[in-house]
Amino acid sequence: MNKKNSLQCLSIAELYSKFGILVILLIALIAGAILSPAFLVPSNLVSVAQNVGVYAIIALGMTRVLIGGGVDLSAGSNVAMCSVIVAAVYNSTGSTLLGVLLALVAGSCIGAVNGFFASYLELMPFIVTLATQMTVRGLAYLVSGGAPVFGVSDSLVFLGQGNIGGFPMMLLVVILATIFISFVMTRTSHGRYLYAIGGNPEAAGASGINVKQQRFINYVTMGTICALAGIIYAGRTNSGLPAGAVNFEFEAIIGTVLGGTSMAGGIGNPVCSIIGVFVVGIINNVMNLCSVNAFWQQVVKGIVIMVAVVLDIFTRNAIMKSTKKR
Repeated sequence: MNKKNSLQCLSIAELYSKFGILVILLIALIAGAILSPAFLVPSNLVSVAQNVGVYAIIALGMTRVLIGGGVDLSAGSNVAMCSVIVAAVYNSTGSTLLGVLLALVAGSCIGAVNGFFASYLELMPFIVTLATQMTVRGLAYLVSGGAPVFGVSDSLVFLGQGNIGGFPMMLLVVILATIFISFVMTRTSHGRYLYAIGGNPEAAGASGINVKQQRFINYVTMGTICALAGIIYAGRTNSGLPAGAVNFEFEAIIGTVLGGTSMAGGIGNPVCSIIGVFVVGIINNVMNLCSVNAFWQQVVKGIVIMVAVVLDIFTRNAIMKSTKKR
């Protein structure tokens, strides 16, 4: 009887890990349509896609980091820093290419700092990235002179705000990035290593995987992805905002965990993470359409985080218990 129950729990857990986020998305769409007649208007859905674009890019990197057993709380500050660099360089030199390259270098260096301390010095990723979050935010203010840097090139504005035949350019970037990250995570040795490290770092090391090196690469990649998000953010706002992108990392984490990525590591899917981010975007959009008080919106987001974590714990425990009993 116990074996039968464990198998039932396993089947439910496996079904949720594969299809649960699609059910949650469907529920969110139905709820949105019921609560607000303006929700399913095409222009509103396009707005939702554009509003979650930066979160979605960050979520792709966050999915990789969580799968590898880490976390990055500096993502929002990194995005703000890179947006400032793009805008400042463009305003000083008129070169979009130079601004983009320097932003990518800066984002990668921030990721490298996180990776060095979290991997090679084996400090807690939570503490390391929290410290980096504060440091990078301060540097963004220093680079910008404490004020927003207005104006970026038309090409970046098109990247952040434009569309092709009514299809948001930002959404196209998200789709292409998702395809690329999904390929890396499922079709390359690096992706497989991250799953192994997140699941059991000791076993991964014993099997010949250079755990520290792979974690370092993971954080550098996360920094590069944040730089891309910062470039898009600069185009979206037509400026570099040192005070911008606050709590963007938490929006990405909510969507990522809601999409089935485990905060304990070893489990996750980039596509499901993106769907999770869109679910969060839909929830935010519906609350705005219904004129929900901003303070209550924070309460709802907190509840969503709690639900996502509970589902994560249920899924992981069910799979682990059933595996042990087999």
